[in-house]
Amino acid sequence: MRPASATDPGTPTALESVAAQALDCARRACADQAEVCVESTRGFSVRVRSGAIETLKQSGTRGIGLRVIVGGAVGFVSSTDLAPEALDQLAQRAVTLARFSTPDPANGFPAPADCAEPDGEPAGELALDDPALRGLSPDRKIEMALALERLTLAHDPRIRRTDAVGVSTRDGTALIANSHGLVRAWDATALSLFAVALADDRDGKQQSGGYGVSKRSLAALPPVEAVAAEAGRRAVARIGARPVPSARVPVVMHPDIAAAWLSEMFEAFSGEAVLKKSSWLTDRLGQAIAAPSVTIVDDGRLRGGVGSQPYDGEGVPTRRNTLVDRGRLAMFTYDTYTARRAGTRSTGSATRAYASVPGIGYHNLLIEAGDETPAAILARVDRGFYMDDQGSFGFNEVTGDYSFQAQGFWIEKGERAFPVEGVTVASTSLDMLRNVAAVGNDLAFDDHVSSPTLLIAEMTVSGAGN
Repeated sequence: MRPASATDPGTPTALESVAAQALDCARRACADQAEVCVESTRGFSVRVRSGAIETLKQSGTRGIGLRVIVGGAVGFVSSTDLAPEALDQLAQRAVTLARFSTPDPANGFPAPADCAEPDGEPAGELALDDPALRGLSPDRKIEMALALERLTLAHDPRIRRTDAVGVSTRDGTALIANSHGLVRAWDATALSLFAVALADDRDGKQQSGGYGVSKRSLAALPPVEAVAAEAGRRAVARIGARPVPSARVPVVMHPDIAAAWLSEMFEAFSGEAVLKKSSWLTDRLGQAIAAPSVTIVDDGRLRGGVGSQPYDGEGVPTRRNTLVDRGRLAMFTYDTYTARRAGTRSTGSATRAYASVPGIGYHNLLIEAGDETPAAILARVDRGFYMDDQGSFGFNEVTGDYSFQAQGFWIEKGERAFPVEGVTVASTSLDMLRNVAAVGNDLAFDDHVSSPTLLIAEMTVSGAGN
């Protein structure tokens, strides 16, 4: 955590003072309970095109969200005005809203006694805040973006344009406090690089290839050259793509595609969805829902993880939640409200920004790595499809049905034979989970959701002549 200074409005010390004032205002406005979320953040993003800046944005925000409970009912308000008189008005509005709301016995905020660190361990050093990244100048970020575009264009003479190239950073401090005496604060930084290359194809067509990474520190960031080369490689590899006839075949999922599927599935693990019976996993707790090789985890304590934080959006310590343990549905995720309704405890899964109330979300969602290389997985497939990009949305959160427009490569005798486009890949998530035939050893943490390469034994690939 950064050295605290009462004169710096963005430090935990300064934010704690604001939170204490807001809680005092809520008490004087006759709130039974109150909770404050205060944030101070800086954001920067630059996009470049044709060697020049296309868009440039810088922002700085200090905001507060105040939840109160009056007679068992909740009122919530937020503001970017942190002046003492504004806080007093904020509290009065929150209490007024609560008095017009419906009481619910499950409403309430966590107390310090309910927030013991997991396994008795302290939060520790999660490597979330990088002074070098905080000190990175706007000029240097612009230089990085321009270099990324130059290198992407230089990867292959068939790449003559880029669709999007940029750099973005974010740093700040968050603080949660409530009237039970709970106070939690932490600092964090993040940086993202991304590039989308366009490669010339036949008949005036262009093929795109995109790649991006997000990290908490400069030291963890891959070289700009590596990001450019991967974006360029993906674009060039798609030249000459064509449809294939419809078939039911094995599908190898690139880590990006497997991660996208995992993020779509997360809602089914939400305690709120289970309570509403809108999850396709309702009534399956403890059952085998996947192949034994599949373990799904949401890890809020992953060191240097882009989604890591020591506490969730209500101040409850985050932890490593194993959702699927070697194929068995092990748990659902809860915030404080849904946990009370379900008769259990929060899993540290509340996510929020200062301007919103908490909801259930993930931190670092991942499928644990297996022991097979991607090449060995590919060699397993005599005839099938390697899926490395997807188009239009096609996921049903209630049923788990999966259907996406897809791009990738046709597999013949364990090798990628030619690029494919114009197909749709479909199945159900339960069938896909049960039919995971191999899990790769190539798990990398480049974003909030990560997966290794997966082999699904059979899916429907709908293409030409369908």
